[in-house]
Amino acid sequence: MVLRNSGRRRAEPGADGEASRDDGPSSSVSALKRLERSQWTDKMDLRFGFERLKEPGEKTGWLINMHPTEILDEDKRLVSAVDYYFIQDDGSRFKVALPYKPYFYIATRKGCEREVSSFLSKKFQGKIAKVETVPKEDLDLPNHLVGLKRNYIKLSFNTVEDLVRVRKDISPAVRKSREQGHASDAYTAMLSRQRQSMNAEGSKREGDTEPEAGSSL
Repeated sequence: MVLRNSGRRRAEPGADGEASRDDGPSSSVSALKRLERSQWTDKMDLRFGFERLKEPGEKTGWLINMHPTEILDEDKRLVSAVDYYFIQDDGSRFKVALPYKPYFYIATRKGCEREVSSFLSKKFQGKIAKVETVPKEDLDLPNHLVGLKRNYIKLSFNTVEDLVRVRKDISPAVRKSREQGHASDAYTAMLSRQRQSMNAEGSKREGDTEPEAGSSL
């Protein structure tokens, strides 16, 4: 069997069997459509000889490509993964899926990590797979080159779809908190400059006072 590349791209089928538009991660993309998209990709890869390995074993090959995908885990739930494409010395091909949990970090006020973690876990129950507090270096901290660290909240997800939805929901609150922090820093800096100016002016006045002349007998 000889496969030829015509140069024309075939659209992925949607849930209704017709070509569907890929509008990116959004709430309108159902789990069923995402599953069908993954199955369609497996079908096309199989036509080119890349069969997914499902049973444990050992194979040696050259890695030639990788692509993000979604697969069903043991609980029949869609999770994010990466397909790795290999070719062996004899020309045979195969691919392996490696599941992973997409994540991002958020910073909170010092001492509020537990409260924020509890709030996010309840608000986004079912979307966030894991919440943990981890120490990381913060380049915004003074003297960060000496190894100072601060605590961050790490949010892990089963799919990129869940990550994008949660990040979109909390972005306004993060933006507002950041603006309030900048305003507070600017106000503190202004007070500091005024205090330094007043101290300098007071020191100058004390230096301008001439000592009283003493009388000699």
